[in-house]
Amino acid sequence: MKERDNRFVKNAAILSIAGIFVRGLGAIYRIPLGRFAGDEIMGLYQMAYPIYNTLLAISISGPPIAIAKMIAERVARKRYRAAQRVFQISMLVLGTVGLLSTIVLMLASPYLVNNVLGDRRALGALLAMAPAVFVVALMSGMRGYFQGFQEMVPYALSQIVEQVVRVGIALGFGLYLFSLQKEPEIVAAGISSGVTLGGAAGLVLLLFAYRRLKPRLEGKWQREGKVGESSRSIVKEFASLAVPITIGGIVLPFMQLIDAGVVPRRLLAAGFSQAEATSLYGQLSGMATPLINLPQMFTVALVASLIPSIAAAVSLGQRHLVQRRSALALKLAMLINLPAAVGLSVLATPIAVMLYGKESGTAVGFPLAVLAYVVAFLALQQTTSGILQGLGKTHVPVVNLFYGALAKLGATYFLTAIPTLNIRGSALSTVIGFTVSSLLNYRAMLRVSGVKIPVGETFLRPILATAGMGVATHYSYLWLAGRFSNTLATLLTIAIAGTLYGVLVLLTGALTAQELAIIPKVGKPLSQVLLRFGLIREG
Repeated sequence: MKERDNRFVKNAAILSIAGIFVRGLGAIYRIPLGRFAGDEIMGLYQMAYPIYNTLLAISISGPPIAIAKMIAERVARKRYRAAQRVFQISMLVLGTVGLLSTIVLMLASPYLVNNVLGDRRALGALLAMAPAVFVVALMSGMRGYFQGFQEMVPYALSQIVEQVVRVGIALGFGLYLFSLQKEPEIVAAGISSGVTLGGAAGLVLLLFAYRRLKPRLEGKWQREGKVGESSRSIVKEFASLAVPITIGGIVLPFMQLIDAGVVPRRLLAAGFSQAEATSLYGQLSGMATPLINLPQMFTVALVASLIPSIAAAVSLGQRHLVQRRSALALKLAMLINLPAAVGLSVLATPIAVMLYGKESGTAVGFPLAVLAYVVAFLALQQTTSGILQGLGKTHVPVVNLFYGALAKLGATYFLTAIPTLNIRGSALSTVIGFTVSSLLNYRAMLRVSGVKIPVGETFLRPILATAGMGVATHYSYLWLAGRFSNTLATLLTIAIAGTLYGVLVLLTGALTAQELAIIPKVGKPLSQVLLRFGLIREG
């Protein structure tokens, strides 16, 4: 692998480390939050969040990716002045759209909580989140700027700062309001305020980082001529990239909005009371879903590094790099997310009990065992979307995600109302939705982009290693649970499963020495040791 591939993986590694911290903190803080807040408060918070997220997607889904791609293409051709012009125009657009979205959300909140969510107590939480749409829109634009330059440290630090402040406010203010015995809707609003304040903190950090990067670029601008492209042409290119991705970005939170609007009502149809329906929804969206999001930190980081990397390669006509990086990205995504999906499903109840306590954990484990399998399909959908977007095929993932949303809507409506399935039906519908969209994406990638993926190395060998790990995980926990506490038995089982999976990856040849060597710092010496003992194939 060449040095440029090393940088691609290094950038993904930087964002993965930040992602581990951010997602880990996000999952950990849900434990005390879920314990003191309870299902009802979590349900109110999670009811408001999909609406906020849907409007936020207009500002942050397409524009940052468009900015990153456009800047990466210009930087690859050493057109730094043009890259800066792209950033300035896009930030103006993002600020305008973000501000209008915040105003619309605040004005429409009373109608939404009464007619869409069906619980007016979610109003405070929704209003507390509304200013974050504007703040996070600006922050995401600046992240796209750094992503385009493939400067991932400021990007990663802004994620960490945003999450730390968000969690601190949510826990501190939420616990304070709960200790005063305030109404559930007031506590939910206090928790929600962390979204806005966390975004503001992340934006401030990026502004400082921008001030440090700009002087270095100004020297390069001075050696250039005129930009050579009008503001109108930049806006046109920006819109052609951002609009399709934005539409796709709306589809994803819309799938969450489906749950917020449909799931509680279909649970009522299944015979549950309003309080029971809200609690079940809180268990799925507020407790089970964050655990699903945790394994995605690597995929998100991989895609963030993949898009500008592929865009730069395409801009320079280096199709062989596009092929190599696409195949590598898919393989890494499968190697990490397949075992995460199976392991989380097998240990769904033990993990949930360990995190949320016996009563809530047992309930959460019920839908989590099904929902866990979405991890693999979501990874496939995200990675193939990143490849297609980097190639400029921005409309293709949008169409496929829309088909997935339709599949989810139909499945949610019918499966959730089945009394024996209830909330598990909603979890299964999410798996169905992402299965449809990911498989359509994969087919489109093969057909439209010309990228060829070795199926055996990318999918079959990781699946074989994962299957062996899954069986061992099941029986390991059964044996350990009879001898130790649930927490210790769960942690020991995870350690055994991780170790065994690593061995199986080597035995099945799922990872080559050449691929292992590009991992920063540890990959090369480790690959040399394994090659010396014949434990890994050279590739």
